[in-house]
Amino acid sequence: MYCQTLAWKNFRNLGSGRIQLPPAMLLLAGNNGAGKTNLLEIFHFLGGWGPLPGRKVCDAPSWGQTERAFLSARFQGEEDVECAASLGRTTVLALGKTRCRAPDLRVRVPSLLFLPDDLHLVEGSPSVRRRFVDRLAALLFPLYAQRLHEYGRALRHRAILLRQGRSPSVTGRVLAPLGGWIWSFRAHTVALLVRHLALLRNLLPGSLSLVLHRGSAGAGDDPLEAFLDGLKISEEEERRTGFPVVGPHRDDLLLDVDGVPAARKLSRGQRRRLAVALVVAAGYAVREHLRRTPVLLLDEVAAELDFQGRALLFDTLRSTSWQVVATTAEKHFDDWPGEIVRVSGGKLWRNSEEQNAPGEEGAEER
Repeated sequence: MYCQTLAWKNFRNLGSGRIQLPPAMLLLAGNNGAGKTNLLEIFHFLGGWGPLPGRKVCDAPSWGQTERAFLSARFQGEEDVECAASLGRTTVLALGKTRCRAPDLRVRVPSLLFLPDDLHLVEGSPSVRRRFVDRLAALLFPLYAQRLHEYGRALRHRAILLRQGRSPSVTGRVLAPLGGWIWSFRAHTVALLVRHLALLRNLLPGSLSLVLHRGSAGAGDDPLEAFLDGLKISEEEERRTGFPVVGPHRDDLLLDVDGVPAARKLSRGQRRRLAVALVVAAGYAVREHLRRTPVLLLDEVAAELDFQGRALLFDTLRSTSWQVVATTAEKHFDDWPGEIVRVSGGKLWRNSEEQNAPGEEGAEER
């Protein structure tokens, strides 16, 4: 799938506008605060993912305005899809003229996002890597998000019982099948990532090992039996700490390069290459499982990369033949293998329209 036309009204600092996009690689270039990331967020909303991390839906309408924000797009590829979102205190999503749920959009117009903070995939806490796996699993398997929600609710109940000094055995009978199910689908998701990372050897800064470590699981390959065994082994520890220690909420995705933890071995630029490689591998998994090509959204795509790293990254992105929408605050980006659109003060213009750039009379979105 690729986005042919994107339109917005009253959205953050972008005001109102409309742009036709190329089916391949597009770079949004501009200073910090110009509105580049806001444009990526439009894709994020229309892809069924909601606001970017750290942002709120109620803040989406243009600053100082009380009206709702309206977003729409037309996608082409495996099928023609028109989708829209109305944002205010609540979110209303639509496919064509029919209201829909966020998961309906995710599978019809799949998108994958890389933000600068995604470097924490390599150097951050296990929770960051769990969220990455969970987002991909939710995109690939429709029931996953619901099962994860049910598991979280049962987990909170277990934590309350433990803190109160009461027996949590009843929650174990609920958590075990849910946790085992989540472990099974996380394992399948990670296996897809491993297989498709093999296609990205040129981008990877060494021989990569990717392993899902199950949180305090017991022995055995069967996820349900491993969960139940883990509960027995950790019974005293949970009673002493008042906190559930067994289950997917304690998982980690172990990343080793040449046998050494990636966070210790790699430079900042190499960590960025690895993090982007994980996102691209997720895209290949989406293409295989959903039979649809994803849209890649990459914020500050080449920050901290040297010339060789940029060349490797751009060659990898171009080889996918997917639509890539990336941003940069760098002034010079002559090696970008695609179209460049300038962004300033919430306005957009192409290089051929530079005479009408914001700050001059007549600057408008195209």
